[in-house]
Amino acid sequence: MDSSISPNTFDATLSFAREPNILACSYWKSCCDGRAMPSRADLNPVAMKKFTPHIGLVEVRPQHNGITYFIRRAGMRWEEVYGAMTGKFITDFLPPHVVASWHEIFGEVLATKAPTRLISRVDFKNKRWLAVEQLIAPLGEQDHITMLFVSFVAWSHSASPAVHNSASH
Repeated sequence: MDSSISPNTFDATLSFAREPNILACSYWKSCCDGRAMPSRADLNPVAMKKFTPHIGLVEVRPQHNGITYFIRRAGMRWEEVYGAMTGKFITDFLPPHVVASWHEIFGEVLATKAPTRLISRVDFKNKRWLAVEQLIAPLGEQDHITMLFVSFVAWSHSASPAVHNSASH
């Protein structure tokens, strides 16, 4: 098994190329309502109808030895790539080298307390042919992040980088 990891590129400008991420970012910003981040209660599933298959909610759970992440909800596009993951800790379905990468990605948002755009490849079950663009944005109260709002789009990296509505496989 290949345990190398594709490089993660973070973009704080939030210059998204994929339509679901553009819509999700705009929606997240609208939910902020002048605050640094919205709370989970501010999200309205009906308002996310156009991009719901791409949305995931990840709980941030502090532990005595660090932080663990629990997938509260994974949209259909996430589960097409990673399999059933809703209701699981990331350690339940990802190999250790990918868990470490996801900790880096989620940790970027925890450290900056701001949304980011991620560009990378899928390092799971030999799916490196899939490129990924994600929005990872904090949810919480005041300065305390309790959850991450994630929009996930994957496509064949040989495909055009033009704006697409969904993942292509």
